[in-house]
Amino acid sequence: MAKPPRPLDSAVPAGIKPQRPESEPPKPQSAWRRLLDRLLNGPAHTDPLYLTNRTVWQRTRVAVVVVTPIVLLAAVLALAWSGVFKAKDAPKPKELTVEEKAARILPNFDSKIQLPTNHDLDVQDVRVDHGPPRQVVGRVRNNTDHVIASADIEFDLTDDRWSHLGAVSTRVENIPPQHAVPFKFAVAQDTAEHVLVRDYQVH
Repeated sequence: MAKPPRPLDSAVPAGIKPQRPESEPPKPQSAWRRLLDRLLNGPAHTDPLYLTNRTVWQRTRVAVVVVTPIVLLAAVLALAWSGVFKAKDAPKPKELTVEEKAARILPNFDSKIQLPTNHDLDVQDVRVDHGPPRQVVGRVRNNTDHVIASADIEFDLTDDRWSHLGAVSTRVENIPPQHAVPFKFAVAQDTAEHVLVRDYQVH
């Protein structure tokens, strides 16, 4: 039996009566969502009690799908922590020879310069003292068992960029056996920063 219209409903024009919201149509699922639902729930079921009547495999399939990504993520993190993905250490570069080092440090240096091979003397702790005046200082050691009356020592000076500035020399006298004697002498090259032993002669 139809319900009689309410007094207020008859007083409101039909065009402005509130409309009851209709149920929205379900949104279409993506292919990924449909695949996930199929993996979790299997094909569509008509049995209203399918949740209760599921087999053991159907019940464990959900756990397998959920747990597998977690296990894979944990395995990747464990491998990363153990250093499997680290790049192998590059092989150590070959040790340069004295000639190769000199060629890199002093590319414009005179290639005819030969370092002294006589071991009667050792020039030690040689350096440039900025002064003023600018000086070459160091020590010379007598490695023999007799007094060296004198030794003439030649040096090469370079600036802070290892550019050759010129050669200088000094004489050290009366060097006792198995002893070191200090020396220092002023140089005219005001921009000298480094000093190299070029040669020496024992008298």
